[in-house]
Amino acid sequence: MNSKGEGPCACIASLCSSRSAAGGTASAHGVDMGSLVKLGTWGGDAGLPCDIAVAPLRLESVSLRWGKVIDWISFTYRDRDGNLHAAGPWGGNGKGEGDETITLGASEYVTEVAGTVGPIGEYARTVSSLKFVTNRGTYGPFGRGAGAPFSVPVLNNGSVVGMFARAGEFLDAIGFYVLPF
Repeated sequence: MNSKGEGPCACIASLCSSRSAAGGTASAHGVDMGSLVKLGTWGGDAGLPCDIAVAPLRLESVSLRWGKVIDWISFTYRDRDGNLHAAGPWGGNGKGEGDETITLGASEYVTEVAGTVGPIGEYARTVSSLKFVTNRGTYGPFGRGAGAPFSVPVLNNGSVVGMFARAGEFLDAIGFYVLPF
């Protein structure tokens, strides 16, 4: 249970399908995701799938709890009609070493996400660190960072506008919705 009394995440099995991450489009719950590209996941296959049901246009904030690994993540985003949506928290209720909320400025957008995937306890692969790079600066890394690195740079002024995941006791895997410009 997470701190809001919900299950390990507001997860929806088999919510999304996607075509090629090399330029295909994504769909969620039959909702047209337009020109979004769905990239990932990075991490393991434990936990349940977690996803969003409304196409994101702009990432507004990211919150996470971290320690040896990322315990949970949540975020807010706006859709094409300007409505604000909240996703998560996806993951467990670990005590962690730190809680962080990143609130993006009006003209700020995420240009890269980097992190590591590593073991904790019986789990061979969980998201062990995350770092968010924007057109204005860098946030993180959060987590201890043990494991294999990954990086998701967004080219040609595109931006990360949302996330999807696998989560249970921890954030087991993470992927990203990218909006090309």
